[in-house]
Amino acid sequence: MDILIKKMTPGMAEDYARFHDATPYMDNGKEVNCYCVTWRSDDTYTGDNDHWYATQEERRSRAVQFVKDGKLQGYLAYCGGRVVGWCNATANCRGGVGYLRAYWPIAEDNADEKVKSIFCFLITPDMQRHGIATLFTERVCKDAAEEGFDCVEAYADKNPEVCYRGPLAMYEKCGFTKVAEKDGRIVVRKTLR
Repeated sequence: MDILIKKMTPGMAEDYARFHDATPYMDNGKEVNCYCVTWRSDDTYTGDNDHWYATQEERRSRAVQFVKDGKLQGYLAYCGGRVVGWCNATANCRGGVGYLRAYWPIAEDNADEKVKSIFCFLITPDMQRHGIATLFTERVCKDAAEEGFDCVEAYADKNPEVCYRGPLAMYEKCGFTKVAEKDGRIVVRKTLR
């Protein structure tokens, strides 16, 4: 099985949206299509609590525009021409990291440090447990190193219901180390230089 990982470009917005249309994830016991709109560039936030949109239609519309504008960043995995996975790996998302800081033991921002964050993965049910999250993580780290980032940071959770963040074992296999842990929430980092 050949998996192709592609860094998302504005021209991939409809592939991205169609994938999210057909691949819901579980949230509080009900299926929702989130379109990953919370984790995007800081300059897209215009007001308080501007990280979630009430309807699926609004989330989809905003996500497509954010992708087209290069504000929602990440990677798509393809198998046989079909999108089978998504990884949100966004730079300039300190607002999203600040939101997570209420739950994860994330250090305060260091203005001298360039950090790329892996926020989540979404993989079609038929392609789960085929190493796609590992392929995504390896690609994010490779690209981040080439782009001059100091490190890649991710936010694992010991709660199996929060599987969209990626398992700790996978991050450790990819060279990440724990930098903090609180109440089962773990911040991991891979230093790139």
